[in-house]
Amino acid sequence: MKLFHNPDKQFVEGKFKQSARPKTPSPKRKDFAKVANTKSDNHSRCTYIHPETNKRCVLKLGLYPRYCELHTMLIDNVYIAKSNIKGAGNGLHVGPYGFKKGDVIGIYSHSWNRVDLGTLEKRCKDDKCWSYIFCDEGDSKKTKCWDGLDIKSTVIRNINDAHGSKFRNNSYFDVIKGKVYAIASRDIKPHREIFINYGQSYW
Repeated sequence: MKLFHNPDKQFVEGKFKQSARPKTPSPKRKDFAKVANTKSDNHSRCTYIHPETNKRCVLKLGLYPRYCELHTMLIDNVYIAKSNIKGAGNGLHVGPYGFKKGDVIGIYSHSWNRVDLGTLEKRCKDDKCWSYIFCDEGDSKKTKCWDGLDIKSTVIRNINDAHGSKFRNNSYFDVIKGKVYAIASRDIKPHREIFINYGQSYW
């Protein structure tokens, strides 16, 4: 499993400073669907701080969770743009470096979007509520889930499933040591759209 690291170390997490991540409402809240932000965030600024100048990026987050579009491309090698699937809205695309088969595209599971299955079963009264939820398999009492409804939860939430389109899925979800990763199932060239298998239960 290979995590993306920009060849330029000033864009590798751990090598630069960053301001606090914008707060995300907890998916454990009963009113989470109402308080979650699903629209462009034009108030919060990019959290990237240049390691040499010590100046914070002045760009707004927009649809991104931590970094602006430019710094997301440089740090995470992905960006959000209109999907190639008609009517699908936005999709997640590969940045300038591409991905090789087996590379980690990103992480879906973070501490701030973690929620237990019992809470979800009480909160979710319709199928729409489950749209951005990923649960691992196993004993229902120990099932871990993550809700990616809020745009600040994870950039991976933007990946579409190619189901029913002329495109093929080129990535898949995998749970490794309690974390959910999006992993490339084949080589993906720069600026191509990423498609992921949502699983049979979604459809």
